[in-house]
Amino acid sequence: MGRPVRLRRSDEKAISVAAFQTRVESYLHALGRQVSIWEIGNEVNGNWTGPYPTVAAKLTEAYDDVAAAGGRTALTLYANNFGPDHCGDGRDELTPAQFSNRYVPARARHGVSYVLLSYYPTQCQGREPSAMQLRQALRQLHGIYPGAALGFGEVGLPNPVAGASLRMARQIMRWAYALNPRLPYYIGGYFWWYGAEDALRPGAPLRTALRAAFRSEASALG
Repeated sequence: MGRPVRLRRSDEKAISVAAFQTRVESYLHALGRQVSIWEIGNEVNGNWTGPYPTVAAKLTEAYDDVAAAGGRTALTLYANNFGPDHCGDGRDELTPAQFSNRYVPARARHGVSYVLLSYYPTQCQGREPSAMQLRQALRQLHGIYPGAALGFGEVGLPNPVAGASLRMARQIMRWAYALNPRLPYYIGGYFWWYGAEDALRPGAPLRTALRAAFRSEASALG
């Protein structure tokens, strides 16, 4: 099976745990009253974020600092569990559940407010999980994060929509926003990654599709 093209990079690898802690504390000091939800880690199980123990130390530091300040936290995991061989990335890249069980401390697993999935179908052989498949994945995560609301933190294409990818982008948007796994802790989310370029600016190619997607979401989730 061919390995998908991974158009991702991370500045996290260039920041030490101590520097990361300093940055978190400075953000809390400057923005503590203006931020409702703090993301303590983004796509933390992705193979581009650095060694897992280091990534875990950073997200744990962020969780502890935000929790001590009385803030709510969110953790985003990279969904690579909807296709064979971890969507072609190999077994060295852990799934959301594997990473969570091995590297997220119990206090964070039980205290985080939101757990979100980042998923790009084109990076998993085009697979669009059904509502039932999503339900199974989220129920597994709920067992790990029993107090968290679950949903999507990112969805879309890894690049802004161009003429050749417009049809695929519309299909992904129709699929994602209409999902309903029928779980009381599911919050939707989605957050189309190139939303400004693809859907919000005047004349954007997905402007109409996003309005329709929001109607589908409202219908699906009530």
